Amino acid sequence: MKITDYRIVISSDPTFNERRAASFIRENIKLVCGKKLLIVSDTVEPTPLEIVVGKTSREDLDGVSFERYADGTWEFVLKKCGARLYLSGLGIEPDEPPFTSAYNPLNDGSAGTALAAYHFVEKILGYDFIYSPYEDFPESPELEMPEEYNYKFTREALRQEMPKIIDAAAIYSLNCTGRIEWNIGSFIIKTKEGKLIVIDGGRGDELPRLIESLKTISGEDVPTVTAWIFSHLHDDHYGAYVRLTEDEWHGKINVIDVYCNFISRAHWEAKAFGSNACLPGAYDAIMGSDKTLGAKIHVVDKGDRVTVDEIKFDVIHVPDPSRASDMNVNDTTTVYKMTYDNTQTVMFLGDAEWVCNEDLVENCADLLKSDVVQVGHHGCGNVSKRCYELIDAKVYIWQCGMRFWYQEKGEGINTHNVGFIKYRTYMMERGIKKENIYVSTDKIDSLPLPIPIY
Repeated sequence: MKITDYRIVISSDPTFNERRAASFIRENIKLVCGKKLLIVSDTVEPTPLEIVVGKTSREDLDGVSFERYADGTWEFVLKKCGARLYLSGLGIEPDEPPFTSAYNPLNDGSAGTALAAYHFVEKILGYDFIYSPYEDFPESPELEMPEEYNYKFTREALRQEMPKIIDAAAIYSLNCTGRIEWNIGSFIIKTKEGKLIVIDGGRGDELPRLIESLKTISGEDVPTVTAWIFSHLHDDHYGAYVRLTEDEWHGKINVIDVYCNFISRAHWEAKAFGSNACLPGAYDAIMGSDKTLGAKIHVVDKGDRVTVDEIKFDVIHVPDPSRASDMNVNDTTTVYKMTYDNTQTVMFLGDAEWVCNEDLVENCADLLKSDVVQVGHHGCGNVSKRCYELIDAKVYIWQCGMRFWYQEKGEGINTHNVGFIKYRTYMMERGIKKENIYVSTDKIDSLPLPIPIY
């Protein structure tokens, strides 16, 4: 059936996000297919050809059951039942907190429904609206609804996905499976000889999936990580490793060498308050993992090189203790430039921000040019446009949660402006092809080395 034969159904008492999700779908169907669909209430007599948005009485009609819960705010599903397509977030409206500020974000529990609408437009309509200011839109008046469709953006579903195995050297960019509304720093790299390198590794709740991914890639029950490389002390980067040092996880992974530069323990002790209170303990866990995991700890400095088979990591920048008072946690990032088999370079910016950026641009300009770049701080900022110009990469790798990619605060696309609009704009201004942009929001990107450049 053609999409233009459908109508859109919402609740007789829709939430803000259900209403705007339905409007977003209608607007983009009109753009792509040329017809403005009718939006009706679920009190209207049903017909088979319906796009059902959010929680409605149609679920009882078809015997469809979607479990909704407080922690499901950013989760969503799309599911065909007969000809009818359901798309819905899995959250519920939280209790209203005491009023403290008009700047508190809106949370009606159904922000996931908006993400489901974005998914529909990009995957079913085929319109990548993020790039719409730079590209034409498709015109498909005869576009048909898929005969079957079943997509889940849930923690459970994401954790089931394992890397697509590449029987050669490869880099695997992992996505969030725990705090899916947030970001992750986690790469696995395999050499030609099958040795494994991990960069950061993600939060503690990502550890089981990280272990399964390493087992899948290596084909071993207890994989060996030859080199574990850290960018900085933030829990979305160090959490999995710190958890690995706990007794219950011993023996799950063998770790040979660890490479890092965390300034000093005194630095983290001085910052040990508020959200940073755990950092001295994280420092101790990693630096003490020679005893817990038998790993050899290496404190790297600018100019050092880490070599594993045909892969080299040159240390481009380390945090400067003399500027410690100027740096937040992200600015303690160590920046590495990877060279694969003398044929391709990859710049790992970690969560670099302004202090780090200044050193890169002012003191490391001749070292920056790379074929591939990991977008700094997941795209949140604050690496300058000038830095990306000096890197001059043709391939961009983003590790970010879906709500960050869309800048979605539950109030509309681009309402959560922490830098993503800026960096998407940088890419488009530089003419980066969409085929060379890898955004790890709902999948593991499995990329052969060297990474193809289109």
